[in-house]
Amino acid sequence: MGRALGRLKGVDFYRKIPTDLTEASLSGAGLSVIAAIVMVLLLGAELNNYLTLETQTSLVVDRSAQGDLLRINFNISFPSLSCEFATLDVSDALGTKRLNLTKTVRKLPINDQLERMGHYIHDDRQLDIKYDELPENFTSDDINYSSPLSAADFATAMTKYDILIANFYAPWCPWCQRLEPTWEAVREEVHAKYPDTDGRIHLAKIDCTAEVDLCRDHHITGFPSLRVFRKGHDDVINHGQREHESYKGDRTKDALISFVETLVPSAGRPHYYVRGMQRVAKSSGCALSGFVLVKKVPGTLHFLPKSPGHSFDYHAVNMSHQVGYLYYGNKPSPRRRQALELYHPMGLTENWADKMQGQNFYSKNQRATFEHYMQVVLTSVEPSRKNHDASFDAYEYTVHSHVYNSDDVPAAKFSYETSPIQIIVTERKKAFYHFVTTTCAIIGGVFTVAGIIDGIVHGAGRLAKKVDLGKQG
Repeated sequence: MGRALGRLKGVDFYRKIPTDLTEASLSGAGLSVIAAIVMVLLLGAELNNYLTLETQTSLVVDRSAQGDLLRINFNISFPSLSCEFATLDVSDALGTKRLNLTKTVRKLPINDQLERMGHYIHDDRQLDIKYDELPENFTSDDINYSSPLSAADFATAMTKYDILIANFYAPWCPWCQRLEPTWEAVREEVHAKYPDTDGRIHLAKIDCTAEVDLCRDHHITGFPSLRVFRKGHDDVINHGQREHESYKGDRTKDALISFVETLVPSAGRPHYYVRGMQRVAKSSGCALSGFVLVKKVPGTLHFLPKSPGHSFDYHAVNMSHQVGYLYYGNKPSPRRRQALELYHPMGLTENWADKMQGQNFYSKNQRATFEHYMQVVLTSVEPSRKNHDASFDAYEYTVHSHVYNSDDVPAAKFSYETSPIQIIVTERKKAFYHFVTTTCAIIGGVFTVAGIIDGIVHGAGRLAKKVDLGKQG
């Protein structure tokens, strides 16, 4: 047994030197302290590196499933576009066209300073307005535009009658031309039944090409506009907000006569809701907000003035706007945003997902069309399994904008195109054995190097002593 143990001692890698044969030195102590400090610093740096998150970025063809929809969120303010006619249309490269989106879009009346002027409006415009059949061989030459009121006559009429129904029109407007024969027939019948001596109700018309300032003061932007005035004004105070009453029903003789008859009982009374009438905020502008779901193909959001049965003077339309926000996808939760800041290849800037936030696009020229072209890239963050809840699809985009005079309807166009390339950001795993190996290498390497330096210093000291003794001898 003793012989076996003796043989085992022969393979000892760490043979001990008797303490009596060792010698401590001041230089060795200094090197030991320096070596210990270097070890601690290197081990701390290695531990920090091991705990620091490392990511790996890959470019792949977009892995979105067939039929996946892209959400576009927006809040855009138009100080010179009335909510009465503000419209959002969406089209794409596949030929899909969606007109006058209302389900996920809200309208808020604002003034030219972008201040709120009313309550959110639900768009309930009648899409199919009916007219009376015109006589055969009827032409625009047969239209009678006689007896429109001047601004002074209009002011007098508003105070003279309990209710004044005003038809604001433009002679060049085809819808006004279509309405004119019916309007005159209704006016004759109503005035015969309710003469001036009655004073309860009266019908009048105003030519907005002649009375430009009057129509502008009453925020008339679409023709024809049928407004209801009571005792000199059309103000309706709704929870502190000013609104006006506008007729939006069919334009047949029967429909207009029925509307007049519903108004007569309210003559001399404060404003109240009458069927066929719409309350619209008295303001010059509109803020449209909400979201749309679109296919991942090139497409465009069209913001423009449009309404069934109305014409617009495009020379007087100004589509200047401010972008409150416009971003793609969903907003990350605080936890996911924190993860994005760690995983994103270049970190997150203030406008990383919304390059247009807070920007103003203004033109003094009427008929100006604004066009914004955006290229959208999908970045998918895929953390490790233990942090899987932080996974997120983040959309970023670049944008280029320009403005030009249009011969067509002035609009604000936001065109988008999704990139076929998807960026995948994954967490690079670090093996624990690599950390252990590096730790051992640091300890052993520093210890060895310090030993070599100590041997050189000690040998140099002994050599110096020998040289000194030789000189003395």
